Amino acid sequence: MRAKTLGDIQKSYDAVNAAKRLSDGLVKLGPINIIGLDGILAWIPLAGPIYSIGASLFMLYHGIRARIDIVTLAQILIFLFIDSGLGIAEDIPFIGEVMAGANTLFQGHLYAGHVIEKDIERTLYLEQSATEAYRTCTHQANLALMKATKGKKRLVYLLA
Repeated sequence: MRAKTLGDIQKSYDAVNAAKRLSDGLVKLGPINIIGLDGILAWIPLAGPIYSIGASLFMLYHGIRARIDIVTLAQILIFLFIDSGLGIAEDIPFIGEVMAGANTLFQGHLYAGHVIEKDIERTLYLEQSATEAYRTCTHQANLALMKATKGKKRLVYLLA
């Protein structure tokens, strides 16, 4: 399940990017995203919640696979919980239309995708185990490399 190579990290990054564009970025007006598949399906009973929950789980899987930090995980859980909650509330009589409209406008998958991508971008991934790094005394050099690399704030060893 966890990424073991830089290629796996890139695949997760690309998957999250594709999911956010499909969910909340199909129709654009100038520089802003207006609506995506999530917003369109919000008006179809059961299809909206199923898609919203499925896309949320897909993004969550790839975020965890890329070993996002706990703060990022909490942020995306909030976005995805709201997005999926709006999707489920669409099937409640009388308020369903209001919730479908709110879900059409709320771009939870887009926000969550941005947060996951930023976390991946600010992480220096090394195809090495932490045990090996400490044993060979390269951990300090890896920390120095992370600090010297612009925009990197976290160090993750991919191998167990």
